[in-house]
Parts: sequence; C-alpha cells; structure tokens
Amino acid sequence: MYEAVPHQPVPQSAAPARPALGIGPDGTYTLGGQIAAFVLGLLTMIVCLPLVVVAALLYTSAENRFAEHDPRRGRVLVIWSWLCITVLPLFVTGSILLTVAVIKTAIG
Repeated sequence: MYEAVPHQPVPQSAAPARPALGIGPDGTYTLGGQIAAFVLGLLTMIVCLPLVVVAALLYTSAENRFAEHDPRRGRVLVIWSWLCITVLPLFVTGSILLTVAVIKTAIG
C-alpha cells in the first residue's frame, strides 16, 4: 500500500542438479558440511594459514555467484575452497615430512 513499486516476485533459476560438497539444494551449508568445514578449517589454519585465507575468499566469492544465479561457477569455487582446506594442506604437510626425511637420511 505504501510502496512506490509493487512487490514483484524474483525469478528463481532452477537449483543445480548436484550442489557442491556440503551445500544443500538451497545453497546453504548442510550440517555435515558445517562440521567438516569447521574441523578441516581448524586443521588447515594450524598447518597452512594462507590457505585458510584463500579458502575463505573463494567461498565468499562462491556465495556471491550463487546469489547471482550462476550455480555452475559457484560450484567450481566451492570445490576449490574445499581443496584449499583438505587436499592442499595434506600435500604441503607430506612434502615437508618428505623433505625432513630426506635431510635426515642425507645427514646420517
């Protein structure tokens, strides 16, 4: 009644057939996704602090993509953010341990 522009429904694009890991059909975290992100984020923060920052930036960008109705690009960004707190820290930790083992073997 007091609005200058009448309320118009916002067109919604169809939800992606397969949302990203830990993401529900509505684009929000599932409970399992929240728990996994928290635990893996803590481990990554301890092992590789810069990757936590990168993962946070990627996920923030993914949220914007989902809001702009670009679920394909949002899904890619969510996958990269998950890689930043799962696979990449394991790779970095493994590389460090391998380097230490090689140095210990070389020294005697």
